[in-house]
Amino acid sequence: MNNKIEIIPVGGQVKGKNNEMKRLPLFAVLALFVLAMVFVATYLVVREYNHETSTALERREAIANLGALLIHEKFDGIIDVGISLASRARVYNNIEKRDWDEAIENLKEILQTFPYLDNVLLFDKEGVLKASVVPSPEMIGKSFAHRDYYQGVSKDWEPYVSEAFKRAVEPKDNVVSVAVPILSSDQRIIGILVLAVKLDAITDWLKEVDVGSGGIIFVVDKKGQLVAHPQLRAVDNLADYFSVSSVQYSHNNDFGTEIHNKDFAVSEEHIASWAHVRDYGFVIEIAQPTRIAFAERKNKLIEYLLFWTLIIISATVFLYRVLKDRVMLRAQRDHEATLLESIGDGVVAIDRGWSITLWNKSASAITGWSKEEAMGKPLRTVLKFLRERDRVENIVFIEDAMVRGKVTTMSDSTILVRKDGSETQVGDSAAPIFCGGGETPDGAIIVFRDMSLALEKSHLRSDIAYATHQFRTPVTEALWNLEMAIDEQDTDKRKEDIRIAYQAILSIKKLSEHLVFVSEIDQGDIAVKLSAVKFVNALTDVQKKIEKEAKLRDITLSIATVSPLLAINTDKKLLSRALFEIIENAVIYSPRGSKVEVMTTIKEKEILIEVVDTGVGITEEEQPIIFTKFFRGSNRGKMNAGGGLGLYLAKAYISLLGGKIWFTSEKGKGTTFSVTIPIA
Repeated sequence: MNNKIEIIPVGGQVKGKNNEMKRLPLFAVLALFVLAMVFVATYLVVREYNHETSTALERREAIANLGALLIHEKFDGIIDVGISLASRARVYNNIEKRDWDEAIENLKEILQTFPYLDNVLLFDKEGVLKASVVPSPEMIGKSFAHRDYYQGVSKDWEPYVSEAFKRAVEPKDNVVSVAVPILSSDQRIIGILVLAVKLDAITDWLKEVDVGSGGIIFVVDKKGQLVAHPQLRAVDNLADYFSVSSVQYSHNNDFGTEIHNKDFAVSEEHIASWAHVRDYGFVIEIAQPTRIAFAERKNKLIEYLLFWTLIIISATVFLYRVLKDRVMLRAQRDHEATLLESIGDGVVAIDRGWSITLWNKSASAITGWSKEEAMGKPLRTVLKFLRERDRVENIVFIEDAMVRGKVTTMSDSTILVRKDGSETQVGDSAAPIFCGGGETPDGAIIVFRDMSLALEKSHLRSDIAYATHQFRTPVTEALWNLEMAIDEQDTDKRKEDIRIAYQAILSIKKLSEHLVFVSEIDQGDIAVKLSAVKFVNALTDVQKKIEKEAKLRDITLSIATVSPLLAINTDKKLLSRALFEIIENAVIYSPRGSKVEVMTTIKEKEILIEVVDTGVGITEEEQPIIFTKFFRGSNRGKMNAGGGLGLYLAKAYISLLGGKIWFTSEKGKGTTFSVTIPIA
């Protein structure tokens, strides 16, 4: 049974199972988008929730630290008062005389001056009470060495703030004592001054700290006893809160904040923050119901949720409209993409900034760069076009398309450098891209094809023609001189004709051998056979072969001494051939009576050979093509420079051996060829 698809005008629906399958991607994308937006919104809401929570907790913690600083400052002030009183001359002089009553007389006005003080007492250095501003005759002469304030001050004889305790006399209020040692004029400990501080005073101090709506602040001493609380009275028994988890934790940490359930502080869930009173061992703790502390957080989260709900709905509607329109264009776009990928030529598009925006399959096959590697990269970092004659970058045809808006073809003999560094000849054109009807190009399309196979066939025909021409001259010369020798009656003249014919035949032999070597290279038939080779032996073989040629041309061949122990892992035959061609080239192109030097240097993991001549040099125009087939320098004059294949062969052999070859030359001053060969 055939499935039918009914096409409905705009605004209608398309029916049929096949169409439903086509609509699935649209709704899948839409669903993914909504999920992504929900995820983002959830993430941001959670982040805002955490931020607001952290801010509220940090605010509570800051208030606790402020309270701790306040209590520290108050205790510091009381200690300063105690030190000032103990330093009064009338006080310590009377104590030195053992006149304790007279000494306390000088301190009676203190209670009016500092209303937070409950009493001022004088003890001897053994902890026996000697006098007090508030009369307590029944306590005079008793030892209070067991009290925390005495234990603390007598430890290092430094001012000390004690834990809270209930006074031994009426009224038996709870107090905290500040003990200060009394020093004589010669700085001896002669007694102890104790200031009894009302716990109500500490509660009053805490009123200076704003703990927020519904919050409370309280203080526990170093023993874990509650010493200040809005509901605490001076006559109440001291409550031990050390068993409460937050108090235990606060004694082990300088500061902190936690969320607690209902406890002694607040009858509902609340934030508890605490901080140590530095140097005195007291702890400040504040508590505030979470519903109040996090009220701002709640309001902001509601705003966030409403905002993101609106954004998600709006974005979903907009995306649905966009996706619906794109579905209609998808088939046409896919068809065009298939056509583009099917083109046999490389097709690359660039934008106005010369960045690659399009890259087809053939472009990858020709250049070696994958689409993923090329897309978005600057064109010149991926596609490198060179003119073959001088190896200068050739992008003029692209510039003409980008700047002038003209369709321009590549110049003849354009080389493309592939990703792996290999080269191939290419050809074709570049055309401008115009968007929106403007007159200025918004980019360009570069189309290129691999011309290597076609050019290889063309070059093969040219090589055969050129080789035939190269053979013709020495063959003609040999035949001519042999004919002359046959008819020549003069013996000396006959010998000269035969010698010339012999040299011509040797030239034919050399060219024939070179052509065989070139054929082996072009066909890839050369197998590199590596073995340990003493470099001095390779140089000696080359020297023997070329000495005769050097003598005939009156050239001094100087080869620097090489260590007989120097050995390299290479192919001796290929190495000897390469060195022979390079040194012979130097000899041939050097003027009579000059010198050719061969120098060897060990550089890290390779050997460097330099061949220096003082010949005619290489013109700047010819330097880029010196290693091409049948190259013969135009400035060679009347010298017999061979068939022009020597340097081509030398470069090919050096490459097979994993080495490099280059040269420097100056017209009229000579040339230096440099070769590196791996040692191992």
